[in-house]
Amino acid sequence: MQGTEIDGDEQIQQLAYKIWQEAGCPSGSDLQHWLKAEEVWLANNRPEKRAKPAKARKPRPTRTLKREL
Repeated sequence: MQGTEIDGDEQIQQLAYKIWQEAGCPSGSDLQHWLKAEEVWLANNRPEKRAKPAKARKPRPTRTLKREL
């Protein structure tokens, strides 16, 4: 898992650098560029949460049913 974090940080760093260059290389906006890059990276790399299909469940016997048996 840690290797994934390092790869992600490197990709975010490269993306932030690209955003900084596209903005004209302004000084003092490194945090804003990093946060924007992180936002873009997360949107593209966030694993989708897939809903598990509902399993058919067998009805459990109730106490009343057990007493009758």
